Amino acid sequence: MSSAASDFVHLHVHTDYSLLDGACRIDRLMQKACDMGMKALALTDHGNMFGAIEFYNAAKSKGIKPLVGCEIYIVETSRLEKAGKSEDGKSYYHMGLLAKNLTGYQNLLKLVSDAHLKGFYYKPRADLETLAKYADGLIGFTGCLAAVVPQHLLHDRYEEARQACGRFVAIFGRENYFVEIQDHGIPEQLKIIPDLLKLAEEFGLKVICTNDVHYVNHSDAGPHDAMLCIQTGAKIEEENRMKFTGSQFYLKSRDEMLKLFGERPDSLDNTNLVADMCDLSIPFPKGSERYPRYPLPVEITSRQLAPLAYLAELCAAGLTQRYAFDPAEVATHPVVAARLAPLLALAPGQKPTPPDYTNLSPHEELVLRLHYELCIIGLTGFVDYFLVVWDFINWARTKDIPVGPGRGSGAGCLVAYVLGITNLDPLRFKLLFERFLNPERVSPPDFDIDFCMRRRVEVIDYVRQKYGNDCVANIITYGTLGAKAVIRDVSRVNNLPYADADRLA
Repeated sequence: MSSAASDFVHLHVHTDYSLLDGACRIDRLMQKACDMGMKALALTDHGNMFGAIEFYNAAKSKGIKPLVGCEIYIVETSRLEKAGKSEDGKSYYHMGLLAKNLTGYQNLLKLVSDAHLKGFYYKPRADLETLAKYADGLIGFTGCLAAVVPQHLLHDRYEEARQACGRFVAIFGRENYFVEIQDHGIPEQLKIIPDLLKLAEEFGLKVICTNDVHYVNHSDAGPHDAMLCIQTGAKIEEENRMKFTGSQFYLKSRDEMLKLFGERPDSLDNTNLVADMCDLSIPFPKGSERYPRYPLPVEITSRQLAPLAYLAELCAAGLTQRYAFDPAEVATHPVVAARLAPLLALAPGQKPTPPDYTNLSPHEELVLRLHYELCIIGLTGFVDYFLVVWDFINWARTKDIPVGPGRGSGAGCLVAYVLGITNLDPLRFKLLFERFLNPERVSPPDFDIDFCMRRRVEVIDYVRQKYGNDCVANIITYGTLGAKAVIRDVSRVNNLPYADADRLA
């Protein structure tokens, strides 16, 4: 790592999780930061934490210190008010935040979640009340031109800017609130720098310089502009459209930043101070720790059965119900018993070898495969996962809530079929269990389950009540632009004829 690069840390960075606004792919961003010898890098996507874990893991893998944050949307009034604008026509302002530690990270998650759930009005908005509530462990910045303090200064309202700055100092503490200066060749940014420095002196605040990074390389400015047009439905040739001023919103080197802020070298040094203040370590649960525990019935605990033994009992009963035979009797057949022996003799943590299914009757194959799948499920630590899924699907069926037959790789699991999680016979359709759960490539199993759209909320409420709100969360699906879609969209924003775009795609 070069000492020059380590003298500056980018604290204002948008990835492609700033949807159709940031154009930094996290893998390319990390590679560029690594190539430049940067010791740390921040994430401050607009109004969300979608990329936090991917960013954190990617940075760690490159030996770069991840500084996880968010550029939130904030209002000076109440986030609960769904109408009205400030005197300068703003419905919301920007504000950069970084998590100093795990407490700060958790508070940032709560702050952003509250903004989406309670403060959403065009954008997910926080207010001073929620900011103060979740300020512990956070670092705040005065922000870009769209932030509260810069907007007051831009409209020549120094006293209002001073009051706003004072409110933020009271919330974060002087040591956790920094004055942010930027220079992308925009006259308005240069206009407010003297007043920002005056505020820093008046409140005893440290100054940092940032580049509002929206793309990795200088050459990405054109593609980024096209992406903005895709977002807004505009064409590049239009004058009055959303666009960035200039092409300086990329990951600049320390030398490039020094050329801009050479008169305030402390503003570069202080970025290292901020990075040193941040010490976030996110604990990731492993294996079965990822999932809530299934509460075993009293009649099972009284027999001192482990969860795996209970799962095996349920499977044996399900096998009899599905196929109308006694698996215990089949297990005593000499050929089956011989092939079961290696599975039954496995030491804890030992990986089983896939059994030999040749020259077996259908019932014998079922018994052998069921034992093998149970071995893998026990080995990989997903017993409780199967029991929990079985539990809420069984509950849904008792309430006459329609449940789908099963989709995806989970349909290849015999355990799921005999439990009633799926309704597709994996042996009949020759489906592979290893596509669902493979000891050589352990990844969390994922059942694709469909419930009646009108009543699925009942199932979700049941799971929350039984396993706790802290164990249940919604997930998001990101729509991505495929190659053909990108060609058509880029052709449209460049005003190319549809027929030409279709031919290129």
